[in-house]
Amino acid sequence: MSMRKLSRVLVVDDDPGIRETMNDILTLEGFDVTVASDGESAIALCRKGGFDVALLDIRMPGMDGVETLEVLKAITPHLRVVMITGFEAGDLARRAMDAGAEAVFHKPLDVASFLPLLLVDVPFGG
Repeated sequence: MSMRKLSRVLVVDDDPGIRETMNDILTLEGFDVTVASDGESAIALCRKGGFDVALLDIRMPGMDGVETLEVLKAITPHLRVVMITGFEAGDLARRAMDAGAEAVFHKPLDVASFLPLLLVDVPFGG
């Protein structure tokens, strides 16, 4: 038997508007949100630990979202990752799913559609 709890969420996007919007919405929904502007920052934050879910932009300068996903999953294998993209990301989206992403959502984001993915199951008394 388990219950759902709100997650610690890492939002990674090179667009400051998206980061701010996601931070505002998810904070209002009761999530503990941290934002990063690129893959390198996300990896540094993840090394410190404590995230349940990462929302990762697929296309970012420097490390793309799939490369970032692969490193994050190596650091924290239980991390749940949801990819977000503003583009038709066919091949990258396939690579992301192969690398362990749970879903790929397209911008503009319909937050209600992915909020259930941000909840984590915890045993009662956990």
